[in-house]
Amino acid sequence: MKKINTFIIDDEISAIITLRGMLESYFPQIHIMEEARSVSEALHKLQWSQPELVFLDIEMPPFGNGFEFLEKTPNPSFGVIFVTAYPNHAVKAINQVQPWGYLVKPYSVGDLAKAIQNATEKIEELQTATASPDVQGILISDARKGNVVIKVGDIVYCQADGATTDIFYLKDGKTTRFTASKTLKDIEELLPTESFSRSHHSFVVNLSFIERYVQTGRNGIIHLRTGAEAPISVGKMESFEVLFAKFLKVKA
Repeated sequence: MKKINTFIIDDEISAIITLRGMLESYFPQIHIMEEARSVSEALHKLQWSQPELVFLDIEMPPFGNGFEFLEKTPNPSFGVIFVTAYPNHAVKAINQVQPWGYLVKPYSVGDLAKAIQNATEKIEELQTATASPDVQGILISDARKGNVVIKVGDIVYCQADGATTDIFYLKDGKTTRFTASKTLKDIEELLPTESFSRSHHSFVVNLSFIERYVQTGRNGIIHLRTGAEAPISVGKMESFEVLFAKFLKVKA
């Protein structure tokens, strides 16, 4: 059974203990990887973890609230189940976040089971959508060539060049460059987050093409199977290593 990496965020330790106990007793598919009792603590831990599911309290006075946490995590790669004592927040939560579940304290094991079942289905849908990146593509508009489809699995790396991005990909066994009229951030948002790493401000690398990487002081160099190289910046080193280790574990 594949575990669902889960993060619990609640300012009340008793609420965390209760939820943890229910999850550990009745839901073996849930792996609790982190817990936090404030927005700042949650944001800090989120830098080094990649949860698929977050149980999120809404009111956490005087440490902020769940909506503030979500506002500070744009384009999250996880789903949210709200766990709150305030049912009046439901409309705002649904309108702003479209959560995978909404639990009002005190909730039952049955209520929790329904929320987890929905979350499991959502995660399976996302995994199905990104399970075969070699047969999926991104659509890039070009003034001269029209709409061009590039297979995600063929992309070796992308490099920013001002307001445009050079996409280096394999075509007939050779590396080809395509210049897209999009920023690197725009391209990055089209790619599966589990197999592409923003190793540097100007580079996004396909982890499947990494032959090795070498630390050079606090930063590093990625050596790709095509012979190309990409830098790893100081600020990206730790997140790159965490993502690459997770990628290798999944592929093993």
